[in-house]
Amino acid sequence: MKISEVAEKVDLTPVTLRYYEKMGLIPAIKKEHGVRNYEEKDLNWISFIKCMRQVKIPVNDLLEYTQLMQQGSDTKKPRRQILVKELHRLEKQDQNIQVTIARLKNKISLYDQGKIQ
Repeated sequence: MKISEVAEKVDLTPVTLRYYEKMGLIPAIKKEHGVRNYEEKDLNWISFIKCMRQVKIPVNDLLEYTQLMQQGSDTKKPRRQILVKELHRLEKQDQNIQVTIARLKNKISLYDQGKIQ
């Protein structure tokens, strides 16, 4: 699959895909006659990275995770630790968001009840 097809499927630009590959967030893509040829496993990896970046998981953590993945199954423990750390960070962020949502709903309710001028 060519880069333009992949970009459309994962909703990223070809420039972003090349940048992620250059940075090391995406393992090197096989090339045929100098043209990137993405496979299904590459799409899965790109989707994972995109998902992680959407919730602001730090690039350095993703780079470390990607490098560990490429080293094989002996790195399961440190890879898991990275994921657990990020999960805890996201859960804390979610708690903060839920508190803010509740406060906003309360404030909007006060407006709707005419208690705020």
